[in-house]
Amino acid sequence: MDIKVNILSEKSIVPKEVLDACGGDELIARIFYNRGYKDPETIAQMLNEQFYKPTGTNEFPNITKAVERISMAIDRGEKICVYGDYDVDGVTSTVTFVECLKYFTSSVIYHVPDRFTEGYGMNEDVVKELSRQGVSLIITCDCGISNMNEITLAKQLGMDVILTDHHTIPDELPPADVILNPKLLGEGHRARNISGCGMAYFLCLALLESKGLKDRASDFLDLLALSLIADVVSLNGENRYLLKKALPVLFNTKRIGLKKLLDLAEKNGKLESEEDIAFQIAPRINAAGRMETARLPVELLLCKDPDRAQEMAEKIDLLNMERKRVQQSIVDEAVEMVETRKKNKTILVLFSEHWHHGIIGIAAGRICELYRKPAILLSMKEDGTTVVGSARSIEEIDIYELIKGCSGRLLKFGGHSQAAGLSIKREDLSDFTAEIETAAENRYYIKDQIIVDVDMELEIEKVNDELFKRIESAGPYGEGFEAPLFYTRGIRVVSDRKTEKNHHIMVLEDQSQNRVKAVKWFGADKSLEGKCFDVTYKICRNNYGKDQSIQLNLGYMIEASGEPKILFAGSITDERRVRAESILKKYPQAQLFYEGLKSACNLDNTVDRYSVKECRDLVFLSTPANTSVFREVIALANPENIIINFSILPDYTFKGFVLNLLGLLKHIIKKRGGRALVEEISLKLCVEDNIVKSGLKYLMQSGMINYVLSEDEQSFFAFEGKGNSGNKVFAAKKNLMNALMEKKAYQDFILSMEADKFMEYLK
Repeated sequence: MDIKVNILSEKSIVPKEVLDACGGDELIARIFYNRGYKDPETIAQMLNEQFYKPTGTNEFPNITKAVERISMAIDRGEKICVYGDYDVDGVTSTVTFVECLKYFTSSVIYHVPDRFTEGYGMNEDVVKELSRQGVSLIITCDCGISNMNEITLAKQLGMDVILTDHHTIPDELPPADVILNPKLLGEGHRARNISGCGMAYFLCLALLESKGLKDRASDFLDLLALSLIADVVSLNGENRYLLKKALPVLFNTKRIGLKKLLDLAEKNGKLESEEDIAFQIAPRINAAGRMETARLPVELLLCKDPDRAQEMAEKIDLLNMERKRVQQSIVDEAVEMVETRKKNKTILVLFSEHWHHGIIGIAAGRICELYRKPAILLSMKEDGTTVVGSARSIEEIDIYELIKGCSGRLLKFGGHSQAAGLSIKREDLSDFTAEIETAAENRYYIKDQIIVDVDMELEIEKVNDELFKRIESAGPYGEGFEAPLFYTRGIRVVSDRKTEKNHHIMVLEDQSQNRVKAVKWFGADKSLEGKCFDVTYKICRNNYGKDQSIQLNLGYMIEASGEPKILFAGSITDERRVRAESILKKYPQAQLFYEGLKSACNLDNTVDRYSVKECRDLVFLSTPANTSVFREVIALANPENIIINFSILPDYTFKGFVLNLLGLLKHIIKKRGGRALVEEISLKLCVEDNIVKSGLKYLMQSGMINYVLSEDEQSFFAFEGKGNSGNKVFAAKKNLMNALMEKKAYQDFILSMEADKFMEYLK
């Protein structure tokens, strides 16, 4: 694949008025200018909400009529049903309405559809059931604008309907009593692209204003922030203003259920950005609707009981783990299909009877990303005759138009240029597949080239906390206002620690010997150490554990010519027969590297691979887990002098390792609900992740504990129980013993190495 880097507005001078609006900051000015923002007043409003005029509730047509109808229902004690949806936007909208209405009436129920039996939007059988239950007012949220038949039925049954939605307006509107949709605002209106929860928020705000309780609307800002991030709305105008206002409320939420979910997610690292919410919280909430029912996250967000909230949050967390496992299974099978039968196709149409309906959309996105081709993944419904599918596409191909052109055999379809859904009879699937493959082949040619737009070329010596804070100040980032992408040439990989999932944890160096941490997710199978690249990247903060350092999140790595880099050119001092306390006196300014159990080291201020900083003297109190960690620590410290001490050693005996692991697990179960990162345990026991997993497996097969490993195998949930005690315990013990014997052999090798051999070993 040919990769071409395009530096946006490289030869353009940013207008003075844009620069002035950004306080004279060239970087911030470039970020706005490259995204098409050239009006200084708009930029000033985006940077400082004090200059922004928020949308008033009265700007939405018919909102007063909706408030009057709701107030009438409250006064009369009518039964109200909030009709939501099963994704994050639908869940947060539902909770917002239910909580707001319950300030005034107890006659409120809600319904969120079942993805598998009802599908998206309203359902006629549900509408009939609501009528039987005595509901006289339905308030929809994040749905309804396309439910002509269902709303017509509701009216025939004597129910009023207030429709709140944010999806595209159809040619014919349903006969709801009131329709609130930001798309009814004029083109260019600052609130035209708010989320479904955003529309719910404005109606609740209008209701509260009518009751003299406007300040209570702040109670819903955490939910609003969740929806704005998860629903990937354009972050400009009202959305940007609302998200900046709502994000601090989300991170400091007083909502018990949401706080429990945030706490669980933060076991993987601190959450502090909109990207963290998008990747850690939104998928967990969505997983409930995909795997079981969206009632679970609704109940969690409404919950006032801490114990019950903890229980539900843990269940959602486990459902998300299962979702990841199922998703990876689908992706693996799909990849095999592509590699064996479909690799030369312009569009990838893949079918398996048993694929999970709730997951195929995410899996289609992954296949599209992997092969840079549109992908349609299909599976069989429970009726045994209907096939349902989800499509995802690349920018160059409009998947909706492609499906529309081949829709003669489809039962139904819908979507937009980058994502779509469809259903078809099983007997028509082969003909449809052949038709759309031919249409794609005839209409599109996918170039074997990727053009990457970056904001600017940057020297890595400028990558620091101050730069990161400047970038943050121009946020929040997301759809329509993407985080800045940078480009640096001639970067050498000084060290590269590759994980089991082919994530590359690296230290990079430029031609002036400036070094920086970097990560490449899902990289190459082979080590990149010693090679030279031109790289594109985002600047992020590593929030793992106590580490808060800046790192590069690498995008494309384009191999370049360059001299291999020597890791270390200083001196090595052998202090292997000296006690740790004496080392501290001899090298008072040294940085002390130690990875292992805290109970085995009584010295304070030690560092591990995540917290090591540049220093003159670096002391190794413990043996690193392996050569990659050894090199990584040296690369990050970049010392003049390495002091080999190795006076505090991890226990690699079978009995000692098992007892230490069991002790850690009991503490985690008792104090942290049983959740931990595999890497966290690896760090404390000074072993690789696969040995921790072998230890977990042995303890389970021995009947000592039970555990569930996440799909990406980076975290686990351990709990008390007798495990799977049985005939596999011998094999599990043998595997663990063999792995520990290899660790002991490595440790003995390091301990016995002559001092003058270390320099050669580290080359």
